[in-house]
Amino acid sequence: MTDQDTARCLEQVETRIASAKRLLENNWECYINVPYDLARHHLATADQLLEEARQLASTDTEGCLSQASLASTEAWEGYLHSLPSRVAEARGVWYRPVEKSREEVGRTLDRVQAAGFNELYLETWLWGYTIYPSHTAMRNGIEAQHPAFQGYDPLEAFVKEGESRGIAVHAWLDGFMVGVDPTGGPVLRAYPEWSALSHRQAHSQKPLPQQGTGYFWLDLINPAVRMYFLDFVKEIVSTYNVAGINLDFMRFPHTDEDWQGNYCFSLYAREAFQREHGWDPLEISSEQRELWTIWTKWLEQQEDEFVSQLYKEIKQISPNLIVSAAPEPGAESTKIGNWSQHVDVVIPQAYYATAAEVRPAVHLHKKELMPGNLVYSGIYPMYAQLGAQETIEQVLAAQDIDMGTIIFAFGQATDETIRALRLGPWRNAAISTGMYPLRAIQALLEAVKTDMEHVYLPRQAVNEQTALAILARLDVILDALQSEAGVELSVVFDQKIAEFKPFLLQQQVDEKIHPIVVEHLRNTLTDIQELLHYAQMKQVK
Repeated sequence: MTDQDTARCLEQVETRIASAKRLLENNWECYINVPYDLARHHLATADQLLEEARQLASTDTEGCLSQASLASTEAWEGYLHSLPSRVAEARGVWYRPVEKSREEVGRTLDRVQAAGFNELYLETWLWGYTIYPSHTAMRNGIEAQHPAFQGYDPLEAFVKEGESRGIAVHAWLDGFMVGVDPTGGPVLRAYPEWSALSHRQAHSQKPLPQQGTGYFWLDLINPAVRMYFLDFVKEIVSTYNVAGINLDFMRFPHTDEDWQGNYCFSLYAREAFQREHGWDPLEISSEQRELWTIWTKWLEQQEDEFVSQLYKEIKQISPNLIVSAAPEPGAESTKIGNWSQHVDVVIPQAYYATAAEVRPAVHLHKKELMPGNLVYSGIYPMYAQLGAQETIEQVLAAQDIDMGTIIFAFGQATDETIRALRLGPWRNAAISTGMYPLRAIQALLEAVKTDMEHVYLPRQAVNEQTALAILARLDVILDALQSEAGVELSVVFDQKIAEFKPFLLQQQVDEKIHPIVVEHLRNTLTDIQELLHYAQMKQVK
């Protein structure tokens, strides 16, 4: 290594230390509750190691680089301990199972737990198979279970082992996309007439894959397909104590670039449309805009009606079960507002290489939804192997507007990233906002009381009299949370928060509380109102 390379390495370490120090100083100035003493200790150690590295630069290159590496590690530790850790948020991960025994499931969930995740989105319906032995499939003459899992039930194992570790397991479903098997997979082998077809494929007598992806699709217009899908989803909800159903691939492929690649032009779909409108959609093109719009809107309505039916039937079985959607880029994303009443949580796939791109994508989805939905950030730094630092930055990217983060996918999780999550943004245990909104509200209120005691009062960001008045108001809200229910709780909350916000502003005008603390408190109150609205609209406790 040349002297220039050594100097560049030392400069990079110096930059990393400076970045961590800036974060720590900014959080100090913003009265954010983080373990400052521990962060400062790591950064002081980093400074010392960097100085030792500089002294060795001209005489011992190997020793210099060794000390520089240690300094970089200490700076990273200081950075992680400088990050805030929310007490109420969903921390989830998507995962395709590979385990062949309960013991292997336990070891996987130990790693999930070590990272601080409180939710696991387990791929339960993939490529036309269920991972569990399905009586619904068997009754319909379809292979009852994915061949990789025959002989044991991974869904049962993940749910039970997850419960013992405080990890809620959601059944992630690949919707109407049934994989890339050249035969069409188990469902289309048994029922080839259930295949969805593109405009270009409309005259085929057998299932054909989508161009580009190789995916085969089921024709959701067909009542037999709908019934089969509904039956096995209800089987999951009735048989296993899953926390939720996570919907993926729930709209037909659609593209403006290649209209003949659009779905669904199966014989059943065309005939159903023709019975209603009197003409065959296969006979038009996208250039016939009025007719094309009638056709595409009809397909959209079919998709929306099915998601609505699925939601209602799931909730009849288990009212507190969470139905979430992970809209794919394209039709699912642009039309996600249609599903606002038919899902509880939306997890936009904000799959980007940089954290700066995540928040705008999450914000766009949130604007499309009606009040009452929660939005989590769906990110993919693990899958893209972007490293621990980018993972942390993407987790933080939209925290001002999201209620949690779901990461794709745990199969690519490294030990370094797991450790970084647990030391940094997931250092504190958190209540899942989507699953337990009322408990999440309580956690947020208790966190304010903790910050008041350990940060705001000791640092004189609020005077004692104002602090006591704030704590008294928080206690009133906490008491209401424990004693009231339903509409009464909403009335009490709205009244108390309506009184609380102007009180805070007046205290700020009177210079009895720092403006930054007022901002923190107002944001917390807004989050509480959003969670309460969600709990009542979606009837989640």
